[in-house]
This record gives sequence, C-alpha cells and structure tokens, in this order.
Amino acid sequence: MTELYKVLFEMAVTVVVGVVLRQKRLLDERTHSTLTEILLSAILPFAIISSSQYEYSYEMLKGIIAVAGASVLYYLCTLIVLRGLTAKSKMEDSEKRVFVTLAVFANTSFVGIPIMQSLLGSSGILLAATYNLVYNLFFYTYGVHLISKKSHTPIQIIFNPVSAASVVSLILFVIPWRMPQFITHTIHTVGDMNIPLSMILLGSTLATVDVKKLFVDIKSYVVALLRLVVFPLLMLIAIMCVRKFVYISPVTMITLVVMTALPSGTMNAVYSEKHNCAPKFTARTVVLTLILMAITLPLLMSLSSRLFA
Repeated sequence: MTELYKVLFEMAVTVVVGVVLRQKRLLDERTHSTLTEILLSAILPFAIISSSQYEYSYEMLKGIIAVAGASVLYYLCTLIVLRGLTAKSKMEDSEKRVFVTLAVFANTSFVGIPIMQSLLGSSGILLAATYNLVYNLFFYTYGVHLISKKSHTPIQIIFNPVSAASVVSLILFVIPWRMPQFITHTIHTVGDMNIPLSMILLGSTLATVDVKKLFVDIKSYVVALLRLVVFPLLMLIAIMCVRKFVYISPVTMITLVVMTALPSGTMNAVYSEKHNCAPKFTARTVVLTLILMAITLPLLMSLSSRLFA
C-alpha cells in the first residue's frame, strides 16, 4: 500500500505540471495531440517491449493466460449486461451507447500500464499489456461500432502500435532468447518516459474541463460507480472464488483488480467527439472517473492486499 501511495503522489505531481503547462499555454491543443501520438506510437510500445525481457517463468506464463481469459470474460459479461440494462432506460440513444463504453472500457494503456509499471515493474507491464491487448480487441470492434456505427478491421487492430508491441512482447517473452544489455537499456530509456509524459497529458486534459459542470451529471456518477467500484469488486469476488480451486499468483490478482478499477478510457472521448455521440457527457465522465480514482483505487488495493495475503 505504501508503494501505491508513492505512485499516486508521483502521478499527482506530474498531473499538476500538465495542468500548469496548459494554463500557461506552454502546452496547447496542437502540442497535446502531437505528444499523445508520440506517446501511443513510440514511447508506450517501447515500454511494453521492454517488459518482454523479464526472466521467463512458467508461473508468469500462467499469469498471462489467466489475465487474458479473465479479461475476455469481463468484456463479454459487462457488454451483454449493460446493453440489456440501458436498452430500457430513458436516456437518449447516443447517451445509451456511450454510457456502455464509458462503463466498460477503462484507460488501460494511458493510465493502466504506467501504474502497473510503477507498482510491479516489468512483470506488471507484461500482464497489463496482455489485458490491454484484449481491450483493443473489444474496443476497436464492438466499442467503436457502438459509438460510431463503424468498426476497425482486424488488420487495423493488430497494426495499432500498442497492440503490435503487445503481441511482439508476448512472443519475445516466451522464446528463450534475450536481447543484449545495451539494447534493453536503450529500450528501457525510451519506455521510462511513459509515466511522466502520460500524466502530464492527463493534467493537460483536466485543465480544459469546466469544473462547474463536472460534478452535476448523475449519469456520470453512475458510470463512475460501475467503473471504479462495482466491476472491480465483482472481479475481486470472482478471483476469490476461483483461487479456491486454482492457484493464482498475487501479481496476477493485483493486475486484474487494478486494470479493472481504472477510470473511463480517453478513447471514448476521442471517438464520441469525432462522431458527435454525446461528446460533452463523455468528456465530463472521463475526467470525473479520473479524479475519483484517487479515492477508490487505494481502497480497493487495501482490500485486495488483505484478502490476497
């Protein structure tokens, strides 16, 4: 838990730096977009590939398989249930569609991978990348279709830089060959920029939101409750039930809880804005869940550490 609070403190400081840079206009919209592309196209893939040099172990391989299986079940169950529940609600059609994606699809790459990198190092990144790979599979097919009535092709999903790096890292982890030290050091050097840059960009996003309107939409709170409390608790309960029959390593259990307890993904806001699918509601909800995560994640980690111990 002490380590988590250290991570959250570091995140908070760098987020504030992003807010100040945006308010001082040293970081404008164009620069923000450019840095986001650099993060997703180069720095994050380097961080993921660096995790592949983690020492091979059968236990880690089982963890990868467990994370992949659990995340597939999570997306299938939550999408089916929420689509059924929202179909009967009185929300506008656009809000119904984006409500589902906001509640189901978390910020697994932008926030999740940096947190796992800080908490668990290379093993955390490798398991987080596995979870994120499943996220990409579901979001860029059903999620994008739900928001835009379109979807990405399998080739577009696989050749997304983060997805491609995830696949490559899993292959490199399984094979016995490891890169020379000078190469891994270079990859680590680039990948280590992942955490500070992603947090600065999150701060830049926060600086653009109208605080007065941030805490007034009840639907945003419902999304936050599902995203930050209900779904991670259900994942936690499922893990506790399964581990009675099958051994699950603490690292795997922590990964599943943390990756399910993240704020709504920023890609929801990107696609809702692009296709005019309740963009203001989406932006408010993404930021609200990010702020509330600072309260819910430590509580969930505290509960998890006691149960998993």
